[in-house]
Amino acid sequence: MKILLSALVAGLSMAALPALAAELAPIAPMVPTTSVVPTTPMAQLPAAAAPAQPRIARGLLLLHEGRVFMAPCRDRSYVNVEDVSEGGTVLAALRDFGLAPGNNLYVELMGVQEGGLLRVSGLNFAHAGARCLGEAENEEDWRALGLQAEWAAAAGAGALRVERADAPELRTTYDAVKDDQGARRIEAEGVALSFTPGLCRTGDGKMLTGWRAALVPAAGSALEGCGWER
Repeated sequence: MKILLSALVAGLSMAALPALAAELAPIAPMVPTTSVVPTTPMAQLPAAAAPAQPRIARGLLLLHEGRVFMAPCRDRSYVNVEDVSEGGTVLAALRDFGLAPGNNLYVELMGVQEGGLLRVSGLNFAHAGARCLGEAENEEDWRALGLQAEWAAAAGAGALRVERADAPELRTTYDAVKDDQGARRIEAEGVALSFTPGLCRTGDGKMLTGWRAALVPAAGSALEGCGWER
């Protein structure tokens, strides 16, 4: 009997252990749950606009009370001109060329226009005559003239025409205008024409350009001249 009772007590105790253990088990602290709020990616900032590239501005240049203005061709408005070239070389060269109060010039300047202000960084072409020149013909891209007007060349759309005082007119074709560290070069059958950045003035003093040109015939030495973009 004692053995049975002991066995029952032991059995009861053993049977109750799981329930008792469950009651006595430490209660795990409740971990607060946070709802995950879906996030949307931050709006991307617009990419910074690329700086405007200089373009050719054509018109009449005027000097009045120490200020420089341009009157664009076929436009009755005026824009202020600011020389942003290194050392102000563009306006200095144009003053030396003849720009003065009452003496206007026809010019083609490399610059960026912002409202009523033209920021000038280079010179393409200037002529002592105070009148706008006509538009380029036959899709011309480049022109050149000998220092003494002894030769002239026009290139554009793959066609090159060369006129010389001592040779027949030459008409030929080329593939492309090559860029060689800022210089431009046109290679065609029987002739090559190059343009190097730098101020150039023709022998008669009537024309000032921003490119030095060289015409190299297949037979003969290089002929110097002035060049400009069209």
